[in-house]
Amino acid sequence: MPRLPFTALAAFEAAARHGSMTRAADELGLTHGAISRQVGDLEKRVGVLLFERTPKGLVLTGAGRDLARACTAGFGRVNESWDRVASGGPQRLRIAAPAAWSALWLVPRLGRFLAGWPGLRLDIEAGNLDRPAEAEAGWAVIRYVRGGDGMPEGTTLSEEPLFPVCAPALCDGLRGPADLARQTLLHFRDSPDWSLWRAATGAEGIDTAQGLSFSDSVMVMQAAMAGAGVALGRPTLVLDALAAGRLVCPFGPAVPIGDRYVLTAPAEGQGRRMLRAFRAWLIDESAADRKRFAKLGVAR
Repeated sequence: MPRLPFTALAAFEAAARHGSMTRAADELGLTHGAISRQVGDLEKRVGVLLFERTPKGLVLTGAGRDLARACTAGFGRVNESWDRVASGGPQRLRIAAPAAWSALWLVPRLGRFLAGWPGLRLDIEAGNLDRPAEAEAGWAVIRYVRGGDGMPEGTTLSEEPLFPVCAPALCDGLRGPADLARQTLLHFRDSPDWSLWRAATGAEGIDTAQGLSFSDSVMVMQAAMAGAGVALGRPTLVLDALAAGRLVCPFGPAVPIGDRYVLTAPAEGQGRRMLRAFRAWLIDESAADRKRFAKLGVAR
């Protein structure tokens, strides 16, 4: 069996996972130049390009995607084995999840899970990509799936209908959809959510193209809480803010559009005990949130 260039493969895998040689260098404790040289040497060795270098960053080629999946899965299994055999070593949980879900839902309540796992080593990788290699390697992968997409294999944690939310100070001037014509609309960039909500409700006289646009859902919610305008909320991302009074729903309906958060993790009786416990905790927390949301009385 030929000797594999494990150092170069590790550099390539990190660059592929982060989409950045700089971030790969930070993770591995190397310089950007060292990562670039390792990847370049690997491309020469295999005789194909693994990345396209574009003005917007690294883009995996077809060959690069194939090798990246194999590397991530392989290194993941090695790490899983290491955790099992290392005497007294800390257990590790790796999570790949959308940035907004991680920031607004997971992180504020993560302490409840960690309390039962002292010394747990936790890694959270933000992004909403189809990442079968990470799931195969033992990661807990949470994806935001839009209604028009096919249903991936996994467990649905929550359905995500759309409904208007704003700061309490704006609520007095909002009694129905027609009042939105006088308000600034807050948009998650490149999302058709306002158009979908308007079409589903039959609301007229609303210019859904006007307003402020943000590239991140967290910024949209922060702008709404600051009173900058009216946003469309999803239960998972705004439930805590609604319960705390930082946001209000001035009127409904909450429009189901098929969007949902889906978990890919071992089923009961499979995988590591800690990963199974995290799966069970996510399912329990999500079920409790559905009850909390129902009690808030958001019109449907």
